[in-house]
Amino acid sequence: MSGVVSARGSGTGPGGGAGIHHLVEKQAQAAPDRPAVVTEEHTVSYGELDGRADRLGRQLLEGGLRPGGIVAVSTGRPEQTLVAVLAVLKAGGAYVLVDPHGPTGRTGQLLQRAGATAVVTYEAFRPHVDDGSGRRVVCLDSEATAIDARSGKRLNMPSGPAAAVLLTAGASGERRAVAVGHARLRAAYEGWAEVYQLVPGDRHLVTAPPDTAAFTGGWVRALCSGATLLLPGLPVEADSWDPEATVLDTDPATAAELLRSRPADSLRLVVVSGERLTVAEQVRLHRRLVPGARLLNVYGPAETAGCGTWFEPDQLTGPVPRPERVSLLGRPFPGCHVEIHKGEIRLTPPDGGDALPTGDLGLLREDGLLEFRGRLAHRFTVRGRTVDPHRAEAALASHPGVREAVITAVPADGGAQQRERLVAHVVAPRGETAPGAEVIRAHLTGEVPEAEIPGTVVALPSLPRDRAGKIDRRALPQPPSAPGGRGGKGGGQPMTKREARSCFVACALPVIAIVAAALTDVLWPGSTDLTGVPGPWSVLFRVLYFAECLAFAAGVTFLVGGRAAMLRQGRTRRLTVAAHLAIVWLLAAWWPQDNLYRLAAKTDWPRQAALVYVFNVPLMIAAAVVAVWATRRPATANDDTDG
Repeated sequence: MSGVVSARGSGTGPGGGAGIHHLVEKQAQAAPDRPAVVTEEHTVSYGELDGRADRLGRQLLEGGLRPGGIVAVSTGRPEQTLVAVLAVLKAGGAYVLVDPHGPTGRTGQLLQRAGATAVVTYEAFRPHVDDGSGRRVVCLDSEATAIDARSGKRLNMPSGPAAAVLLTAGASGERRAVAVGHARLRAAYEGWAEVYQLVPGDRHLVTAPPDTAAFTGGWVRALCSGATLLLPGLPVEADSWDPEATVLDTDPATAAELLRSRPADSLRLVVVSGERLTVAEQVRLHRRLVPGARLLNVYGPAETAGCGTWFEPDQLTGPVPRPERVSLLGRPFPGCHVEIHKGEIRLTPPDGGDALPTGDLGLLREDGLLEFRGRLAHRFTVRGRTVDPHRAEAALASHPGVREAVITAVPADGGAQQRERLVAHVVAPRGETAPGAEVIRAHLTGEVPEAEIPGTVVALPSLPRDRAGKIDRRALPQPPSAPGGRGGKGGGQPMTKREARSCFVACALPVIAIVAAALTDVLWPGSTDLTGVPGPWSVLFRVLYFAECLAFAAGVTFLVGGRAAMLRQGRTRRLTVAAHLAIVWLLAAWWPQDNLYRLAAKTDWPRQAALVYVFNVPLMIAAAVVAVWATRRPATANDDTDG
């Protein structure tokens, strides 16, 4: 079913100024003494936040930050993170938030993927972010004297094309870097301000980690409206909840835990994002709030700055059949536009532009509300049949003995029954025991096709989640009894594309090399004739001939499996394709080239010239292409990735 639902709002957010930080500056001018950021250890006023950001912004400019440059913020301290974010924006750059506690190699990959040219951090984290690439590192502790000596006068540099580079959660693969401009953030803020009814007196408790897209939405809503941003320590504990918080901005699991453990008398609004709530779950959570308080389930990918659609039960015009199985995404935010194209949800960002595919499946209901129907990345193939687990997961979660459920596929063993290749990972309600496989099978029979019913159940105390609060399917444990299965991380998943390519390389490389060696004398008779060559030289030449065949085999396998690995390095797509083919040529050309050379007479000038121009010149060009690819800066989210 195809449909379109849209909404355009006038926007009630404050205007003036092109940059999103200008809205914060207005709040600092209007109420400099009002608390802006409150953590477990520090309280920073709007005036202090603004002044410190101006000084740090000047330090960045003195350090060589160019207009539009991308600066990574990796401090580990929430209040300093906000100072650095505003400093980067004031200096005309764009920020990307990176967790300083992550593995060094992983941190380097994220910095490269985002295209960061500088990093704001502390000396303790320098080894994690300084990889010797020449990236400028500003340490807030060792450079504190120089930063404090800068002028606190308002810094007013032209805003760059991007305000932030948001890192996706990576729930379905690698974390991607998505550039979001000032216009998009301002338009998103205006939509949020209208729907959430933001006021300066609010106290926003935001539980998202700083390196997530949800954190950017949280600070924009709080600081641009003149409210106080409350940032608890992570992980969020029930006793870290500020009793005066009026807005709770969190994920479903944290919302359920906090609302279960503490009274919510002060809350007027709870915003839940990251995962979808069923209608029944949303109603249950809403009952824990005081009368008149609102609970919204918000949907929107990083590409739209997290601003897409929102749902609250007041949007319903009547009862929802089986509410425990239905997840409603509701209506678009003001300025947004939603389309259903071949079942996939496409979102137009709040500032306009082309509709962006989300990878999520949806349905436009007769009441005008958008319904979530699963995710394309969660589909898998079982014996040639494409299985979309969403329907079975929704039906399974409606069982009274199941609080949460995820269905995955285990690797095939060649002899198991169809149902034994599907695994249900279930979480029981607190204090209860999860139902067994036969109970679950009986519950799903008649609800979903027989081939989509799992035959194995793994009971878990909770589902693994990433830092953004999303379910991490790759971390689900595999049942130990599954024959032929893979252990460790990602055990519940079928073989990934990367693993399939690795298997292909491991199997194909020696086979192709042996075939090439066998065909050498067939294609070029006499090229490997070593008659009259004494040992040990004949042995050395035979090793060389096989090495040429092995290089050819490596080139063929790299043609199949190398391009995806090179694309993950973050260079532009066109350059990566050129470098990929160049490496293939560098590897594969040795086998035919040397055999043809050995058969060509030294004085056969036409053949010698043809061989040079057919093989040697392209080899030099290929080497130059690889050199450019290896030294070229990785692509940012603004670079051309088409083609």
